[in-house]
Amino acid sequence: MRYVLFSLLILLIPVQLSAQKSLLYGKAVDFSTKEISFYTISDPILNQKSELATTTIASDGTFSVLLPITQTIEIYTDLEKYCGTMVVEPGKNYQITLPPFSPRTSEEAHSIYFKPAPYWLGLPGTDNSDLNFTVRSFVTDFNLETVRNGIQIYQQRSKEVVTEIIDRLEKKYSRVDHPYFQILKKYSFAELESRISQKNNELIIRKYFATQPIALTNPGYQKAFETIFTDFLRMQAQDIQNNKIVSITDSGNYLDLVAYFETRGYTMEFSELVVLKGLYDGYYTGRFSKEGVVRAIGMAQSATSSPVLQDVANRIKIKLSHLAVGGKAPSIWLKNLKMEQVSLEQFKGKFVYLTFINSSSADCRAELDLIASLEKRFREVLNVVSIAVDDDFKAPTELWKAKKYAWELLDGSNQKLLISNYNATITPAFYLIAPDGNLRLSQAPSPSHGFEPIFLKIIRDHNFRRKPSLTF
Repeated sequence: MRYVLFSLLILLIPVQLSAQKSLLYGKAVDFSTKEISFYTISDPILNQKSELATTTIASDGTFSVLLPITQTIEIYTDLEKYCGTMVVEPGKNYQITLPPFSPRTSEEAHSIYFKPAPYWLGLPGTDNSDLNFTVRSFVTDFNLETVRNGIQIYQQRSKEVVTEIIDRLEKKYSRVDHPYFQILKKYSFAELESRISQKNNELIIRKYFATQPIALTNPGYQKAFETIFTDFLRMQAQDIQNNKIVSITDSGNYLDLVAYFETRGYTMEFSELVVLKGLYDGYYTGRFSKEGVVRAIGMAQSATSSPVLQDVANRIKIKLSHLAVGGKAPSIWLKNLKMEQVSLEQFKGKFVYLTFINSSSADCRAELDLIASLEKRFREVLNVVSIAVDDDFKAPTELWKAKKYAWELLDGSNQKLLISNYNATITPAFYLIAPDGNLRLSQAPSPSHGFEPIFLKIIRDHNFRRKPSLTF
């Protein structure tokens, strides 16, 4: 009876809502008292989660949450072994159902290979004419076509087969005129055509991208753009006709890079998107000067033609600056085995080998045994600090006592912000922090992958710049 009254109250809410918000509500007893967040992917460059709203499921399983959106977008929610998804339109309300609660194991939670299974959120109170059902039908049909014709597409690169697939899907969905769906369909076809392009995507770029409005939040656009433009700037620079791309990038001249692509007939906005993607990828490839890339991104922060792309440039700059060598290590304030609060400030004056571990991981335990030998030999110049990111602190505490490890162990359980700040979702993860508190290696090698010889060189260089106090 209570849920019926809750549902009736929900029906009265729309008249009070802003046209820029949408309401999700429902009942999920499996998730009672748990917190869930809804997010979207805001651009195809960083592919970062952009959180929209968070809610805590009531003890009886009921929940409701308002999403502040201004356009039709696909949203997601991480539900342990599942990743729920749906399409939300501004001003519309949705009754949704969640999958059965199925928790990840500790090993899955810290594995780079684990991916939650996609799950279309249930829409029991929604008419079949809703956009969600059309999108789900199209995605299912598209995936079936590509799987069924996989050999012809990916090995034989058959233009005829791809044309037939596109024709069939165009005919089936010819009456759907929703703008969101049209973009999703169009760029799903662009991604498909790129698979048979023999690495010459310029015709596809001109057909689908060069003069078209950008659609950063549409998953069809995101996937096609990422497929075609990943590492695009570096690959373009390999062509002798485009070799000036290197000098322009190394000089940090963002505007000249944009102008270069405008001369190809790309719109200014799309040229900017291509350049931002190229700069971000190029920072990690080693083909361009990192200093030049950072300068170009800095210029983009004030020189982009639209607020949307300016926001992308700002987020790229933050991402490139985060955990950069020479930058200050993110602060730490955690309890140790003696239940004392410990911070990085306490270790200034020596190098710090900061390690994130999960005691249930065989890889982590193997590295810890190697650290034990390393810590004994370098303890005069190096503090080893391990942060356990287990679900609770009991298991790593018992491991430390059993192994008699001599260095500091800190409790990192339930420290989501700290783990995010250090990009330590996957363990083991290692950082070397200099005596002044700045990052010296980010990330650092593990003991099994050559940390010792690299550290020996670093400590010798450090002592050379100062009065030598130790020799090795």
